[in-house]
This record gives sequence, structure tokens and C-alpha cells, in this order.
Amino acid sequence: MKTYIALVRHGVTDWNYDGRAQGHANIPLNAEGEWQAEALAARMATERWDAVYSSDLARARATAEAVCRRTGHTLITDERLRERWMGPAEGMTAIERDALWPGRPLGAIPGVESDEELGRRGEAIIKEIARRHPGQRIIVVAHGALINHFLQRTAGAASSISRNTGVSPVVWDGQAFRLAGEHDYRHLLIDGVEYTGEKGRLIGHIGRAGLPGLPLEPEQATRLLLHSSAVDSAWVDGRLVGYVRAFTDRVRHGYIDLLYTAPGYGRIGEVMRRRITERFPGVQFEVVAGAAGEAGEATGD
Repeated sequence: MKTYIALVRHGVTDWNYDGRAQGHANIPLNAEGEWQAEALAARMATERWDAVYSSDLARARATAEAVCRRTGHTLITDERLRERWMGPAEGMTAIERDALWPGRPLGAIPGVESDEELGRRGEAIIKEIARRHPGQRIIVVAHGALINHFLQRTAGAASSISRNTGVSPVVWDGQAFRLAGEHDYRHLLIDGVEYTGEKGRLIGHIGRAGLPGLPLEPEQATRLLLHSSAVDSAWVDGRLVGYVRAFTDRVRHGYIDLLYTAPGYGRIGEVMRRRITERFPGVQFEVVAGAAGEAGEATGD
């Protein structure tokens, strides 16, 4: 009998925004993460489910609890569904990690759980859950790296971005896992646009295609984002259609010095600006005018 499992990444946190290695740190959902969890819950409540599992870390547990409030299930937590053990890298940004361990991928830093160990751990617990529920439909809320390496190890999936509260479906046939559809995040779309404040999403795009509106080398563009206080970006079907960069003292003053919107998407500029200001209640933001692609607005409209 086949078991269907919806693998769900937890909602977003402030550490996700900053690109900090969260690991086993018990970081809560931020306001947007709570909204994502409720959007996920409303969507999951339209389908039949037999059980809901979650990592015991706060960000995953809160996401799963939102689902259970809608579906009526009692949440089952398991610490084996936790994120990668980050050891000495926990809480560090990519800049901080590279200063200590130049050029080393996260999974190759001494004291950090390796990709192999993480994938093996994910396979063991998710296989155990599948065997426990033959022929049923199960929700498992976990973490981006664990889901990613589990899918690579067991279903031959390519390394890919797992959106916060995005759903990656798999089927267990009693012998092996296989993908049961594409990564699904339609509950996160606003008028067809996906918004995110994660620096890592934009930085990953730089490595493939650079940043539109900025004639900079990838390394320069990466530094531009990493040294900002905050970013926001907009995507349509995985295509970058806009981004902003902001600086703030997080108390009184802030400014947006870079704003890009792709042709035909000028409307999203105001949405991204609003999202930035909502992240810093009480801070007065201004938009600094300057040279396109450098400081000020780099607009494609």
C-alpha cells in the first residue's frame, strides 16, 4: 500500500531573513512566518489527512500546530526531524562562516552535521513514519536542509530551494520513495507573485544570473546584499521580477537605496517597500534617490 507524505518546510523566521544558520536553535516564527503557517493550514484543511508530524523545534512546531488547528489532528513531534546540527556555525551568517572556514560548504565545516549524515537521518525517520501509516496521507513539517538532502538521497531529486511552508510531496510504495509532484507553494502567492525577505534566495540567484539593473560582478553584488540590513524580493514562476535593499538602525530611521522592478511589474515596488517597513515597526523609512543600479532606484518599468 502506498503512503503519501507532504513534506513541509516551516514558516520563515528572522534568522532566515538574515541568512543565519539556525540548526537546533529554537528560533520562533516571525510575523510573516505566522501568516505563512495560516495560509498553509487553510490550504491543507481542504484535503484529507490521517496524521501530522513535526520537528520539535519552535518554528516547525508552530507551523504544524496551525495546520492541526484547522484539521483537528493531534500533533506528533519527533526530534529526529530537526534541522542540521550546526555546531560551531550556529547563528552565523555566510560572511561570518567564510571568515573562519574560507571556501568550505556548510556541511564540510568541522563539528557541523555532514550532508551524508543529514540525509541518512532524514531517510530513517521519514521511512519509519511511512511504514507506520501504510496507505495513508501524512503531513511532515521539518526544515529546508533536512528535506532537501532527504529528497536527494531517496528520490533522486536535484538540490533546490524549498520555500518556507512550501510542500514537497513523495510516495512510499513499501520499498522506495518517489517524487509525487513538484514543490508546491501556491498558497504563498499574492496576485500571482511570490514575495520573500530571505537574503539567501537573492544571493542564490546572483550565482546563476546576477542581479538585473546592477552591472556588478557576482561577488560584488553578493556583498551588496549581505551587508544590508534587509532585502525583499518578488518572483513569478521562479523568475526574479523585483527586489529592494534597505538599511536601518532598527529603532528610528531607515532608508531604501535600491529598488528594481522588471518591465510590467512596477506595481510590486510599493508592495516590497511596504513589506520592508512592516518588518521594522516604528522606524521611519525614506527612499534615497541616486544612480540607477548603484544607489537609488534601478527600475525596469
